[in-house]
Amino acid sequence: MVTTRMQKFDELIRRELSVEIQAFFPDSFISITQVHVSKDLSFAKVWLSSTQDIDKIVKQIKTVSSEIRKNLSKRIVARRVPNFYFVSDKTEEHAQKIENILSEINQNEK
Repeated sequence: MVTTRMQKFDELIRRELSVEIQAFFPDSFISITQVHVSKDLSFAKVWLSSTQDIDKIVKQIKTVSSEIRKNLSKRIVARRVPNFYFVSDKTEEHAQKIENILSEINQNEK
């Protein structure tokens, strides 16, 4: 069960991370779709999406994640700033595959 306080902290991390990522990668359009911070605030899983090659972007972000964390620790007043685990959000790709399958089924029924 996620409390309102944790939801607010997730949102705060999402907003601040977005600013930091845009500062490090100004030429890329990167969107943070979700953030889930552990209850002890030591770990945060961050889902990213982009119009570009998302796997390549995730690798690049992982290389500067310690700097991003350091910058966030100066901007956020909290007991601790979590370590980040960045993953690519493949929701749109999965939705497109399902849409294609459904379209194919509809065409076969006609």
